[in-house]
Amino acid sequence: MDHDSNIALPFEEEYQGFEIYIEQNPDNYSEGFCWSISRNDECLNEGIEFDIQSAINMARKAVDASL
Repeated sequence: MDHDSNIALPFEEEYQGFEIYIEQNPDNYSEGFCWSISRNDECLNEGIEFDIQSAINMARKAVDASL
């Protein structure tokens, strides 16, 4: 599992009017990072990636696809 030590978890960011939230996968049997995008307290999309930078990139792509 690749955790960039420069990125604090949980990671929260506002991007294009959406909230991006990333945390370490809470499943003890699976590695990776869970990401979600929301707007107005409604989760619109979510996923899991092996490393944190990929999770950030996928969350941003999901936002871009929602526009």
